[in-house]
Amino acid sequence: MQNSGEANFSGVIGMQALELNVNWQLRLVYLGSAVASMVNFVVVWLLGLPYLPVFYLGSALLSFLLSRRITMRWFLPAYLARFCLVACQSFLSVYVIGDDCGIQLYLLALLLLGNYIRFTKYSRTFQKGFMAAVCAACVICYLISDEVLDYFLTPLVRITEEAEIFFTVLNVTGSLALLIFVSSIFANGYQRIFRTLLQSNDKLQTEAGQDILTGLKNRRGIQPCLERAYRNAQKGVPLTVALADIDYFKRFNDTHGHEAGDIVLQQMGRIVQDQLGSWADACRWGGEEFLFLLPCTLEESVTHLEALRRAVEELAIVYRGATLRVSLTIGAAVAQQGDTVTDLILAADQALYLGKDRGRNQVVSCGSRG
Repeated sequence: MQNSGEANFSGVIGMQALELNVNWQLRLVYLGSAVASMVNFVVVWLLGLPYLPVFYLGSALLSFLLSRRITMRWFLPAYLARFCLVACQSFLSVYVIGDDCGIQLYLLALLLLGNYIRFTKYSRTFQKGFMAAVCAACVICYLISDEVLDYFLTPLVRITEEAEIFFTVLNVTGSLALLIFVSSIFANGYQRIFRTLLQSNDKLQTEAGQDILTGLKNRRGIQPCLERAYRNAQKGVPLTVALADIDYFKRFNDTHGHEAGDIVLQQMGRIVQDQLGSWADACRWGGEEFLFLLPCTLEESVTHLEALRRAVEELAIVYRGATLRVSLTIGAAVAQQGDTVTDLILAADQALYLGKDRGRNQVVSCGSRG
């Protein structure tokens, strides 16, 4: 099973991957803003409007620079800079061509972009206050550009009704396109993060239920299989439970060392998988003990278990120039009407100890029990 150090390391790697993904999203968002500013620059430059071409060109350059460097660490100052740009864009456009141009809709994209504050390390209280302040600031900027400036200022350029419609369509299209772009980046990013978390969770679940040394399931991993096999047994499906123990394994470890013992366990995992395949479930029950679930009669199970025992007996492990051998004692019990899971495992355990008393390196079965 994965130890705490490995789990912490995996968690650090997961957090780094999450941060990289969010940074990538932010850079795409600011790149989209740069493109929108460049489109507006070209339009106002071709129309020969004052002030706006210089402003949009500067806004595009700043957004582009942010798209190259932005990370979540600098989200707050970058967002404030972008907010000020959009507010100035709205005020300046109203000053040059009037308020009936739909420029205020660019504030909508800022509302969605502000949600990235949730990926920062600021406190929950600060995040909620930030979003409330952003909403209030957007409303205030909208009212200033749509009502206050229009009341106190006379536009520098008197545009025709056709031009007003043109600018309205342009700004509505541009702002909504930017909003859709930001929302798609935001949604796709969440989906990617969600998929990553699901994959990480599946991996952790697998690792939590798997014995790393043997590659077999561990006690936690075999539990769902054991419960499923037991339910099937209650419906009449044959089930044999077997417990196996490597003979004199403690003495083997004391004599040859734990490294040699680990090699034996690894080889045991390989042999079990080769002999029992995918049709039976197997796990490392603890230490040098293994548990097998065989969906067949006791007689058929004994045949398979005997083949497993012989394969272990014939195993020759070369370690530091010496050939090492081990053997296996197996106790098997068939499920009977009225048995609980505990009864079945206890019966297999009793058969195992009977095999040890009889000299080990053998398969002992337990049929009828009273």
